[in-house]
Amino acid sequence: CNMTKNDWRINIEALATSVAAKYGNEVAESAFTPYDATSFDDLSPAHYWDVFGNLQQIDEDFDDDGDG
Repeated sequence: CNMTKNDWRINIEALATSVAAKYGNEVAESAFTPYDATSFDDLSPAHYWDVFGNLQQIDEDFDDDGDG
């Protein structure tokens, strides 16, 4: 699946918005912070998939396992 930067932006920002609506902005940002970012704009393209996965996991089933 060959997604452009804009595809990633749409997907990641949509998920981040959903997470923020359910759990707050801090929780949404917590998906970015391990990669020295706070939003899509300062996220390295190398980490798009990781952050997307983090957000998806939070969005589907919020489970704080305390590893952060």
